[in-house]
Amino acid sequence: MKTVDIKIVWIAMMVALAPLCLKAESGMDAARLLSRAKATLYTNPKEAASLANRALKLCDTSRPDSICREATILYGNAEQLLGNFDLSIRTLYDARQMVDSTDVRTLARLYMLQGRVFSKLGDYSRSNELNDHATAIFKSLGDSASVAQCYTERGVTLLNTDEYVLAEHFFRKSLDISRRLKNLEAIARNLNNMCLYPGDSNDKLQMIDEAITINKHLDSKWALGENFNNKGKQLCYAGRYRDALDALATAHEYIEEIGARELLCDYYEYMAMANAGTGNYKAAYENMEKMAGLVSELQRRNSQRNTDLDLARKRADDQKRAAERQEKDYRIKILNRNLWMLFGGVVLIAICCILYYIWYKHKKNLQLFEASQELHLAEKQVADLKMRQQQLELENAHNLLSASRQELTEFAAFLKSRNELMERIRTMIKEGCKLPQDAIIPHLKKIAAFIASHTSNDNTNRTLLMKAEEKNKDFMDALLALHPDLTKGERNLALLIRGGMSTKEISMLLGLETKTVNMNRYRLRKALNLAPEADLYDYLTNLPAPNPQ
Repeated sequence: MKTVDIKIVWIAMMVALAPLCLKAESGMDAARLLSRAKATLYTNPKEAASLANRALKLCDTSRPDSICREATILYGNAEQLLGNFDLSIRTLYDARQMVDSTDVRTLARLYMLQGRVFSKLGDYSRSNELNDHATAIFKSLGDSASVAQCYTERGVTLLNTDEYVLAEHFFRKSLDISRRLKNLEAIARNLNNMCLYPGDSNDKLQMIDEAITINKHLDSKWALGENFNNKGKQLCYAGRYRDALDALATAHEYIEEIGARELLCDYYEYMAMANAGTGNYKAAYENMEKMAGLVSELQRRNSQRNTDLDLARKRADDQKRAAERQEKDYRIKILNRNLWMLFGGVVLIAICCILYYIWYKHKKNLQLFEASQELHLAEKQVADLKMRQQQLELENAHNLLSASRQELTEFAAFLKSRNELMERIRTMIKEGCKLPQDAIIPHLKKIAAFIASHTSNDNTNRTLLMKAEEKNKDFMDALLALHPDLTKGERNLALLIRGGMSTKEISMLLGLETKTVNMNRYRLRKALNLAPEADLYDYLTNLPAPNPQ
């Protein structure tokens, strides 16, 4: 009996754990299918759509997790690549219902993908609106790769409205970001997009060849089909119709392999261009008929799918409403039974809310009064500071005006004394002109002695030099810090040279001959240890300040 009981318990445990095991296994299978779908999205979109759909069937859509959400997004993206735009946009809307509002990165991805599909459907204003939302979110997150992808989508939308210049601007911005990030897939996508419209055919053919090389390395068959389609288009623009037919033949191989009907429409259009260029108008007409038929078929498929989906949704909504009515009837019974209890609770809550509102309003009024007092005090302090600042500025201006007036007075006195000296010398020279020949030389010596006496005894120059030293105290401190052995005359000469005075002006100010000033300049250069090619004025004007001790 004990053995039978143990077996019964074991069977019961297995039955209880079986749903959990099956759920875990299905979760692992869904994750593997999703991983395979991501790997084949651009290689084989049809297979990617099938894998994503199988993963969705293994997920619990009533309580979707990250795998269910990503499978839905991938399924919508794959259907878009296959040209099933209506199914794609509906699937992406379903995915939005699974995303939490705090997951802004995933919301931005969905905005971008939905904008792409709306652009394919011709609703460009809605496409731009969604793309702008996605771009703003990615910029706030610092996601440069996704911003570049948004720029690419905006450029494609602009191409559909024939705004080629603005579209290329966005493609170039996206390409620069992608090259900086070394994102090969994005680089190839942008190079391909810049070959969707006419321009410099040689330049665009180089771009599309680079894109083909990258996509072959990535084994992206959908992108290769589009690349060879666009290469054929650019070869038609260049007038190389035979080469265009070869490129389009290669594109057709990729398109047939992956079953991309949207690319097949483009293929028929470009084949018509190439056949018309070679003069084969019958083949061109046949290709245009095939393109028109395929476009109509896609539109019919989308319309039929819309009807089926609407009916399915209507049935689901009817079932949901029936369940809601049953639940509503049950709740009404409970509410009728507990009506007085709820009424009393509402009254009590209302009283509490009124009391809380009165207390909160009183508290806010008190805080507002305190804030008003603090603001008044702060405004008074600011006014006092402004008044003090104006007083200081007025005092500084007054001091500067007084100093300027004093300097002007001193300079006027200096000019007056110089003018009087020059007038005296001029009078002595006139007197010498009237003297006999033998008295001229003694008279000239007398004039020279007079000039020398005034030069040696004139304190005005020293006064001017002292004031110049006071105004350039920082410069003099720096000069003495680097060259403490300079003489007083060398320091004065350095100060005058730094002031921009020429040799002649210095000789007149100091009462020295030009040769003497030049000799003093040479001695100053030697004392400063300057190289022969170094400029003395540049050295003195760029003299570094001394380091504080």
